[in-house]
Amino acid sequence: MLLNTLSAIEMTIQQKLNKNVDNTALINFFRNYKKNMWIYPGVLKRKFSLSISEIYDFLSALEEQGILQSYYELYCSNCQKSMGVVRLFNELPDFFECELCHCELSTLENSFLIYLVVRDD
Repeated sequence: MLLNTLSAIEMTIQQKLNKNVDNTALINFFRNYKKNMWIYPGVLKRKFSLSISEIYDFLSALEEQGILQSYYELYCSNCQKSMGVVRLFNELPDFFECELCHCELSTLENSFLIYLVVRDD
């Protein structure tokens, strides 16, 4: 990401995250992301020891600024395979079938929110 976007992210870090976060490390983390790359909230949780609610609040703020866009990833909990992404909640099916193990899975129990970088200038 370029300086303009990183500055907006830094401002959001200061507004949304607790004071124990290493701002420099978090900015360096985002520096590696380019447009059309996926950001997984679980990675931020593991890498920066943030609560999941803090992470989603932070990523949601970046989405409001037009830096990220949220998607729902359908994920097979049996074989650990991604079944693709859906943009809007109301487009999620009630159930989906895993292409690999052919299990029928509940979408709400087998999906999570991920984010796509849509602006990196």
